[in-house]
This record gives sequence, structure tokens and C-alpha cells, in this order.
Amino acid sequence: MTNAYGTSDEARDAVRDAADTFNDTAGDVRAEAKRAAKRAQKSAVAASGALAEAATTLARDARTVMEDKVGKARREAEVQYGKLKVQAKQRAEEADVFVHEKPYMALAAAALAGFLIGHLISGSRSNVVYLRDDR
Repeated sequence: MTNAYGTSDEARDAVRDAADTFNDTAGDVRAEAKRAAKRAQKSAVAASGALAEAATTLARDARTVMEDKVGKARREAEVQYGKLKVQAKQRAEEADVFVHEKPYMALAAAALAGFLIGHLISGSRSNVVYLRDDR
């Protein structure tokens, strides 16, 4: 039988050649895809290593900065604590002198302060008591 390729044997041979070429090309594409996948995997591993290193460096730097700031805040707090401690001792001495010189005035001031504090604490709720005559 004769066709566009010549005889049917020639047509089969052309189809086989085309199939072989296709299979060879598919194999080449498959091999290249595997090589590309391996390169991508190596790149991903390298990128993740670089990312982990960057994260470690960032954490280390952040820790250093925080330690510096905490140390500075601690020193400042200690200075303020020292100043307040001195002032508290001075005020306590002044109060002691005042109480010894004017004890009745100190007692009245303490009673007034207690009354005001009690009034402020209980001021938010009503303490009204209604009495009922049971006659």
C-alpha cells in the first residue's frame, strides 16, 4: 500500500523514528527536570541556612540591645531608689519631730486622714438604711 510516506513499512518506520525521537526528548526533559529539581533543592537548603543564620544574628543583636537597655534602666532605678530612700528617711524624721512637738495636732491630722480615706473608699456605694416601723 502506498501513502504520503510511501509504503506502509516506510510509514511504520517513520512513526517508530518519531516515537523514538519523542521518547529520547522526553527522557532528556525528564533528566533536565531532575537536575533542575536538585539545583532548586540545594538552593532552598542554602536559603534556609542563610535565613536561620540571619534569624540567629537578629536574635543575638536584639538580646544585646535589650540587655543594654535593661542594665541602663536598672542603674537608673537604683539611683532613683537611693534618692527616694533618703527622702523617706528625712520625711520620717520630720514627722517624728512633729509628733513629739505637737502630739494632739498629729492625732487630729491622723483622724482626719482616716476619715477622708474611709469616705473616699465608701463613697462609690450607698449606705442608706431604711427602717420600717412594725407597729
